[in-house]
This record gives sequence, structure tokens and C-alpha cells, in this order.
Amino acid sequence: MNSQFSILSLPETPKYSPNQLIQLASNLPDTTISIPSIDKILEAIEQDKADQVSKLDWVYCIHAKAQWDQQNIDRSRKTSAAIWKVAIYNSWLQHQLLWRIALYYGDRQEQVLTQSLAESFDIFANSDLVSHLLPVQIIRAFRSTQAGIELAKITCEQRINRTELLNTIKENLPIWIPLFSKFIEDITPYFTTIRSPSQQQVRWLLSCLDEMSDSQQIKAVNRLLTNVSNDIASNHSLLVDWLRNNYRNGENWYKLSDPARQRLREWIGGINYGDFQKLVNLILNKLDLENFESNRLCSRRDFWANYSNRFERLRILLPKTSQIAIGYQIQDDVDLLEDDGSDPTEVCIFDFGEWFLVEFFRGRGGETRLFPKNSRNQQILFGESTLSIKRIRCLGGDRHDHVYLWQEFSPTWLKNHGILPNPNTQPSRNPIAEKLRKREHRLEPWQREIERLEREAKAYCNKICFLID
Repeated sequence: MNSQFSILSLPETPKYSPNQLIQLASNLPDTTISIPSIDKILEAIEQDKADQVSKLDWVYCIHAKAQWDQQNIDRSRKTSAAIWKVAIYNSWLQHQLLWRIALYYGDRQEQVLTQSLAESFDIFANSDLVSHLLPVQIIRAFRSTQAGIELAKITCEQRINRTELLNTIKENLPIWIPLFSKFIEDITPYFTTIRSPSQQQVRWLLSCLDEMSDSQQIKAVNRLLTNVSNDIASNHSLLVDWLRNNYRNGENWYKLSDPARQRLREWIGGINYGDFQKLVNLILNKLDLENFESNRLCSRRDFWANYSNRFERLRILLPKTSQIAIGYQIQDDVDLLEDDGSDPTEVCIFDFGEWFLVEFFRGRGGETRLFPKNSRNQQILFGESTLSIKRIRCLGGDRHDHVYLWQEFSPTWLKNHGILPNPNTQPSRNPIAEKLRKREHRLEPWQREIERLEREAKAYCNKICFLID
């Protein structure tokens, strides 16, 4: 918790009204009670003799001052200011006044404080001795025209959610005030005003979302998705992961508005494409590649940028040599490829919703493979801890090359499987006949090589199965 504020630790507020106390005392046998007039009490306060004012006198003074103010309009503000000045150094009086002024501003139905005391609050609140106190900050929020936003700001600065706030102040302020229930609706509107939220602020937001009712949370998430920029989301995978886990699948997905669903797709895809992009850049910087290999990787990185909105999940598989060079610089979903004698290559497995796409970065073949999203493929591609190149090729699937002009032909291949690029992506060009002939010439040897690699893969998998049996 932020140490900016300290918390008052004060006695409970009296449970009896001043009139009840007076009546009770007057009924006691052989007892006399003498409460000085409010003029006498105020005179003592103004003459710096507040230590002579008893607690009962204070209760009576606070209660009777509204009527006294009507008869002494010219002195009402000055005397109220004097009371607040005493409260700076008197913790018991602080408690009485703060409790009542919270009711005055937080629940307009409660007539518990004269207007002059309410309007003189800043005399007290601006004092360096008390301005940092959490109840004081909360009452400042109550007085604001945007009380809910200000309360949200306080909880954000304290890194506490609504429940934690109420537990913190329940001895000092009346927590049943309606504003304490309603301000949770202002959590997301406040968060969207933060230009560059920190990790701690994101954690605070998620804590607040977790304690909301279903209807409150749906409303908050819709607003969050449509008002926070993609740049902020790309810097906070924790936020995107929470949204993916709670809203990407199941009935909550259909409770989001169409713009919110589209934005969530973009956020999830942006995070996953960022990991893919980072992997390619690390390979380019850390591994000693031939020029043609580097060019291939750059072209793939740029091509898949056009499909970043579609990336539901990403799994990265690295050969041992690559893992030694770059593995520790990528934190999530990185596994070691089992050595099966294939050419070393990094592998990315993309979840495109209805399809799994496997991208082989280097080596002979260097293809892209598409697999239908069924339970078997999901278990193997995303569930098994150890995979190899040959094991993946054994699964079959529909494949596409990366030979000459592949960028112009891959979009059509993907579209035929229902995988579309991001909105506003420029369509691929239609190659001229000479370039098409050149592509066909290069495609034939690739086709032969892929068929050879697939035969090798099947033989390898059959051998493994035979040894296991």
C-alpha cells in the first residue's frame, strides 16, 4: 500500500444524539448537568481555551451550531473555521467532524452538519498535519463534481480495490454512504485517462475488475476495450492475458459489443505478433546466418504483420543452438525442439482460431503448414512438451511454400481456409506471366524436396512407434 496516507485510529462515534444524552443525564437521581451556552463554548474556542471544552460540550456545539448560525450569520464562518483549527490537533474532534462531513457530502439525506462547518473544511484539510490522511482525501473527493473518478484515483494511488478501501476506513468514516458503492463504476473511466499506465496500475485495475459483479464487469470491460489504445495493450501482456482468459472464450465473449470483440482480437494478436517479431529479430541479431536466410526471415516477419489481429496464441520451439543463443531473452511459451536429424530451424505455431499454422523458419523445406483445430492436433501442437521437426511433418496438414513470389500466393491460400488479413491490408499483386513461369520453375524442386522430407518424417515416426511398442 502506498505510504502517502496514514490512517486515523480514533474512538467510535457516539451512538446517542445530544438531546438523548441531555435527557438521560437530567433523569439521573441527585445529578445536575450544566452545559454552557454555545456562545460560551465558541468564546472559549476563540480565546484558545479549547482544552476546557469537554467532549459533551463539543457534541452539543456541533449539533446546535446550525441554529446558532442562523442567528449569527456574520460570525458563522469565522467560528466554524476556529473549530476546524482546533480539530487539527484534537484527534477525537477530528473523528466527530470527519464522520459528519462525510455524511454531509456523501449522503445528502443526512442533515448532520451546519453548512458553515462544511464550507470551512479546507481550513482543516489544507493543513500539512492532516492533508495526507486518507479520510481527508476521501472527503475532498466527495466534494468534487466528479466524486467517483476522484475516489477511483485515490484507490489507484493506494493500489487497493474498493473492498480493501472500505476495510481500511471503516473505523473512521461511514462506509454505507452510496458513493462508496457507486464509484466502482468509475474505475475503468479513470484508468482510461492514464496516458502510460504502470504495471502496478494495471494490477490495481485487474483487482478492481475481479471484485465487480458480472454486469458491472461487462460494462467496464466494454469501455476498457474501446477506450484504451493498442499501444498500451501491447505493453501490458498481463492485461491482455486477463481479458483473454475471462472474455475470449465462453459466454462472456458474446456479451461484449462488436467493437470490443474486434479490439480484443487486435490486442491478443498484437501481443503474440510482438513475440514472433521479437524472435525473428533475435535470430537475425544473434545467429550467424547466410544473407538468403536473413532475407527469408525478414520477409516472413513483414508478411505475418498483416495477420497480427488473428493470432490467438503462439508457441515457440527452438533447436538447442538457438536456445543457447537467444532462448533466455524470450520469456513465454518457449520450448526445446527434440533433435531428430532435421536441419536446424526455429518453429512458430500460431493459433488462428479454427486453424493451427506451423511456420518453419529455416532449413530445407522451410514450409508453412495448416492443421485443423481439433483435440488431437491441439494436444500435440500445444500440449506436448517435446516436439520435433519430423513429428510435426508426420501430422500432414496442408502446406505452402516459401519460394519465389510466395507472398503473392499465400494470402489466397490462407483466404481459402478462412484466414483473412487485418483490415486495410493492401491486396497482393497479380504477377506477370514471366514471373509466374519463374515461380513454377522453382516450385518443382521444392515440391520434390518436401515429399522427400515427408517420407523421412513418416519413416522416423514409424520407427519411434515400433520401438515404443
